[in-house]
Amino acid sequence: MSIVVVVAAALRIAFVTGADVQSPLRVDAGQYAQYAHNLVEHGVYSLSKEAEPQPDSFRSPGFPMFVALCRFVAGESGWYDLTRWLQVVLSTMTVLLSYRLARQFLSFAPAVLGSVLVALSPHLVVAPAYVLTECLSSFLVTAALWALVGAKSTQRTIFGAALLGMVPLCNETMVFLPIVATAVLWRRDRRRAMTILAVAMLPFLCWNIRNQTTDLARKGSERATASISHGSYPGMVYQSQQYFGFPYKEDPEQPEFGASWSNLWNVLAPRVQQDPLRYAKWYIIDKPVWLWSWPLVQGTDVYVYPVANSPYERQPVMAATHWLMRWLHLPVMLLAFAGAVVSILRRRPEASWAPQFLGWVAVFGTLAYLPVIPDPRYLQPFRPLLFLLAAAAVPTLAHLFKNR
Repeated sequence: MSIVVVVAAALRIAFVTGADVQSPLRVDAGQYAQYAHNLVEHGVYSLSKEAEPQPDSFRSPGFPMFVALCRFVAGESGWYDLTRWLQVVLSTMTVLLSYRLARQFLSFAPAVLGSVLVALSPHLVVAPAYVLTECLSSFLVTAALWALVGAKSTQRTIFGAALLGMVPLCNETMVFLPIVATAVLWRRDRRRAMTILAVAMLPFLCWNIRNQTTDLARKGSERATASISHGSYPGMVYQSQQYFGFPYKEDPEQPEFGASWSNLWNVLAPRVQQDPLRYAKWYIIDKPVWLWSWPLVQGTDVYVYPVANSPYERQPVMAATHWLMRWLHLPVMLLAFAGAVVSILRRRPEASWAPQFLGWVAVFGTLAYLPVIPDPRYLQPFRPLLFLLAAAAVPTLAHLFKNR
């Protein structure tokens, strides 16, 4: 495992030092940087660029606070590099924590296999180079599950629940995680389940109390309706293939389409009624498949933003790992799906609750992102768990074939 962790660190360091991210503070990254600027300079959580910014809740506060800490420590000139290097550390730690989590319910060989997939995954290798939530979220999800699954004391349960509570602050879509943990553990230990729910939901509750008691310039519901409208186009095309991935840019009914819940319903409902089978296939079949696919919808290959001088294109070893993981992607995802199904259906009270928990996280993680753009980037925080489910399916299938 020391070898696996060193390889993981080497890949991430090579990409961060060698790749040149074009306009790194664009779109989402630029908004996170603006939040961090306002937190440090004005003490206000706001996206505004005005001299006296007004507070808002347009984006979740977890990652902007992480960037703000980097800005506070390293200053205006050094925060960007500090953010990326801290993310290299977090991403490397995710590999080790994936192994420790896997050892709670797997033998050594499949646990190492799962951690090797986490170490080599190009999606996870490139994540530290971007000022985006996925790297921090992946670490928090994996660390929280490792702490909770292996908890044998109340203190560690509280620690794991606290980590789990930070995840919805990075992305409010993941608020289902504490609920899933409580539901899976309920029959085994109700007291522990209630402890997890109470501690993990507390940060999210405090965030919502702040939003309800503060006069906000912009609200998170605005981004939610816009995101749902952006993900409503079957095949991510409105009319012209030129706008693939960004069909809302040529829709004349945007941005009013996603400006409010009433507008969303008034525009989307007639479109669904006009071709219900097409929309049913889009939401039930196409979107889950796209979410588990390899290429990013709003990106190129595994790159969220364009990258020049990528080590994956000029270094033979990194190019080989990219080719290997690209070739393995389909069988690994099929194994992950099989692992999730088996983990959910196989209920053994004496066994670890980790496989069932991971299986339900994979299911609800997919369902949570069905309303929006089905970009594989959004499943990034669950990618280590998918690799562990795939690794768990290998001995199960081997045993099944051996018996038959």
